[in-house]
Amino acid sequence: MRTRSWLLLGALLLTSPAAAKEPKCPLDLATCLAQFEHMRDRPWLGVHLDPDSNGHSVVVDVGSGTPAQKAGLRPGDVLESIENRPPSEWFAGKAGWKNGDSGVIKVTRAGRTQNLTLRYEKIPEDVLAKAIGTHMIEGHLAYMHPGSETESH
Repeated sequence: MRTRSWLLLGALLLTSPAAAKEPKCPLDLATCLAQFEHMRDRPWLGVHLDPDSNGHSVVVDVGSGTPAQKAGLRPGDVLESIENRPPSEWFAGKAGWKNGDSGVIKVTRAGRTQNLTLRYEKIPEDVLAKAIGTHMIEGHLAYMHPGSETESH
């Protein structure tokens, strides 16, 4: 436990809210980690999305070798629907899916709507671990006060 405290303190000393790329996570650590655990139960796309001023999901980045890249998604695409459902609803839960299943994604690219076929895959453990680590440092630890192992609210 002592080593963990020193590691946390070391991360705190190297990180500050000004250096964090993510905003402060609104969830407590336990709830946040439980949400990441759900990622193992849902299909993985391998994209970074950002809502535009109209609330649309804009593809910011597509990871190399990801299901999204294999389906043909590109940065700048607007993700309109997945299996005829809004992305937020689809991402909230995908019961009954199997690795290797596929579905249709509707995107708008350069003003034109098109359908792409996405093959569902599980998120690789190393990708999930990196996402969790980055989020914990930038969304939680960067906003903690030294000498405290709880977040300030």
